[in-house]
Amino acid sequence: MESSKVAWGIEVGEFALKAIRVQMVDDEVTVTDFAVIPHQKVLSDPSVSDRAGMIRVTLGAFAQSHAEQIATEPIIMSLPGNVGFARFATIPAVDAKTLRSMIEYEAKQQIPFPIEEVEWDSHVLPADDSGQCAIGIFAVTKERLQELLTLYADCGIEPDVLTLSSVAVYNALNYDLELDEKTEPLACLDIGTNSSDLIVVARGKFWIRTFPIGGSEFTTAIADAFATQNVNYTRAEKIKVDRTPNEKILRARTMAMRRVTGQLIDEIGRSREFYQASNEEIAVKRAFGVGSTLKIPGLRTKIAGDLQMSLERLEEFKRVHLNGPDGADFAAHSINLLTALGLALQGVGLAKVDLNLSPMARIRRKIWKAKTPWFVAAAALLIISALAMFIRVELDQIELARLSEIVARADGTIKQGTSLVSQLNQAQQGTAGGNADNNVLELLKDRNVWPFLVNDTYAALAAARPSAVETGTNPSEILKIPVGDRRLISLQEFSGVPSIDENGQHRIAVSVRVTLTNRDPVRFLNETEGVLDWLKAHKERSDAPYTIDESSVGMPSWTKIIGGQRTEEMPAQNSGSSESESSGGFASGSGSGATKKSSGSGALTKDRSTGPIQDSGTGFRGTIGGADDASASEGDSASGDGSGTAAGGKRRVKTIVVTPDEKLPTVDLAKEAPLPQAPILVKENEAQFEGILKFSVILKSPAAAPPPPTGEGQ
Repeated sequence: MESSKVAWGIEVGEFALKAIRVQMVDDEVTVTDFAVIPHQKVLSDPSVSDRAGMIRVTLGAFAQSHAEQIATEPIIMSLPGNVGFARFATIPAVDAKTLRSMIEYEAKQQIPFPIEEVEWDSHVLPADDSGQCAIGIFAVTKERLQELLTLYADCGIEPDVLTLSSVAVYNALNYDLELDEKTEPLACLDIGTNSSDLIVVARGKFWIRTFPIGGSEFTTAIADAFATQNVNYTRAEKIKVDRTPNEKILRARTMAMRRVTGQLIDEIGRSREFYQASNEEIAVKRAFGVGSTLKIPGLRTKIAGDLQMSLERLEEFKRVHLNGPDGADFAAHSINLLTALGLALQGVGLAKVDLNLSPMARIRRKIWKAKTPWFVAAAALLIISALAMFIRVELDQIELARLSEIVARADGTIKQGTSLVSQLNQAQQGTAGGNADNNVLELLKDRNVWPFLVNDTYAALAAARPSAVETGTNPSEILKIPVGDRRLISLQEFSGVPSIDENGQHRIAVSVRVTLTNRDPVRFLNETEGVLDWLKAHKERSDAPYTIDESSVGMPSWTKIIGGQRTEEMPAQNSGSSESESSGGFASGSGSGATKKSSGSGALTKDRSTGPIQDSGTGFRGTIGGADDASASEGDSASGDGSGTAAGGKRRVKTIVVTPDEKLPTVDLAKEAPLPQAPILVKENEAQFEGILKFSVILKSPAAAPPPPTGEGQ
C-alpha cells in the first residue's frame, strides 16, 4: 500500500476498541489522536449473547465521533491471533521467480485449510550465513474475513489493510525499540483475552507462536472458585486485578488461578524451547510483557521466576508521544495500545513487515477506484488537446480582446491596494504603538478563572458527602432522614470580588451563601476531609489558575431559621483572615429571608420574588441561585385569587363564552395556571442554618493558566 502522511490503526479487542492516529511530521511520528472505548461487557463473558451487536455499538460510537477523519484517511485494522495463522519455514535462497513458486508450495503445506478457502500473504526474512532463507506465511479463512468486513461495513468503517495483531505488535516494537541485527535476542509476551502471542526477535528476524490461553481463563477460574458466593464473570474480572484484596479473597484467588498460571507458563516455556531448538545458538533471556492480564498482582514475577528470564512490562513508548493535555492519559494506556500503534505505523510506511490479508478482489477494487480520477483526467486531456487544434486561434483572439479590460482592472486593483495600505498605516499610528492590540488581549486575560472557582466550590460542598437519597428526587425518602442528620449543603448564592493587595498580587475574595439543616453546622463543616479540609487540601494544584489562600478559609457565621424567621445568630469559629471576612458578600435581612447584595463590583443574583437571574452590574462577580427558602415555598403554595385552589390541587373547569365581535378577557396566568412549588423538606418547627463561607484565591501568572475544567470536581 502506498504510504501516507497520516493513518489510523484500529484494534477491536475482547475488552475494548483501541485506536491511534499518527502523522508524519519532519520524518518523525507524532500521535495526534487516540481512543479507548470499552465494550458494554467483556465479549468473553458467557452472559454476552449478541457479540456482533455489542461490537456494532462500540464501533458505531467511534465512527460517529471520528466520522470526518475516517472517511478520508487510511485505516489499518487487526485480526486477533486466534483468527489467523502464522507459520514459518526455511527454504534455499533462489531467484525471485522460483521463490514465489516455493512460497506458494509452502503455503499449501503449512496452512491447515484448502488454499482456495483462505486469504494469505507472506514475508521473506533475511538469509542466514548458510544461504538458507526463512519465510513467514500468514493466513485467515475467507469466511471469517467476510464476517468481520461485513460487521465493520455496517458501522461505516472500511479498512484499507487487515493484518494480524501479532505482526502489528512486532512492527511497533521494532520501531519503538529501534531493533536491528545487533540487538540481543528478546521476546514479547502479549497476553490477550482469549489467546496469547509469543513473539521472538533475534538477528533482524522474528518468530511468532499463538496459544489459546488468555485473561478470560483466569477470570473463569475465579468465577468458578467463587460460584457459591454468586460471583459472576464481571465481578470475577474485578477480583482478578484487585491489588488490595483481603487475606481470604487473596488466598482463594491464588488457589483458583494456580492451574491457569501453570498452563500459561508451560505454553510459554514450550514455545521458547521450540524456537531455541531450531536456533541452537540463540538463548532468549529477556522479554517484554503487554496486555491488561499482566496487571494481575504477582503474575509477572511468577512467570519470570519459573522460566528464569526477565519479564519487563511495557509501561510507555520511547519514540512515540502525544503532546497536549491528553499526554498523561495516552501514557497510562500505552500497555494496551501497542497493537494499534503497529497498525498505524504500517499505514504511514514505517512497518518492518508490510502484511495485508484483505481479499484480493477488494484490494484491486480500491486500486482501480483510486486510479479512476487519473483515467478521467487523461481522457479529458486528450479531448481538450484535440479541440485545441481547432479553436486555438479563436481562443487567442478572445484573450487578446480581453487584455485591455484585464489591464484596466489590474490598474484599479493596484490603486485600491495602495489606498488600503495608506489607511492601514494611519490606523496603526492612531493606536499609539499597538495599544489597541493590547486592549484586545486584556479581554482574554483570566477568562478561565470563573469556571474553576465554580467547579471548586461545588467540589468543596460535595465533600460533605450527602447520601444518594438526599441528592435524589424522591421527597418522601428525604423526609425519612431526621432533619438534623442530613448532610446536604445547598448553595444559594456565589460571588467573587477581585482586588490587588499590597504585594501587587491579584486576588479574588469569594463568598458562598449556603443553607443546611445539620444540627451542628460548625462541627459539620469542620469535619476531617470535609468542606473546609477540601479547600485547604486543594490549595495548590498545577492545573488551577490560582492558589487558595489557606489562611482565608474559615467557618461562617450561622443564622438559625425556623418557620422562615431568623431566630438567632451563631458566631463563627476558626474564622480565616480579615481579608476574607471583609471582601464582597451579603447581608441578611430579617423576617422575610431576603438577601441583599453589598456594594462593589457587579453581580448576578437571584430575585427571590420573581425567580429569574437578574444582571445588576458589570464585573467579575456572579451568583448561582439555589432553592428558595422554606418560607417562600410555604407562602406560594396556594393561589392568591381567593378561590382556595391549591397549586397542586384539583381545579374547577371555567368556561368563557364570547360573541364573534367581543374581545377575550385578560387571563392572569399566575392564577389560572400556577406553576407547582418545590416540595417542602423542612417543617415549621424544624431549624435550618444559613451562613456565608468565605475564602480568597491568589491568581497565577497568565502563562501558567490552563484551560478551564470540564468535570464537576477537582
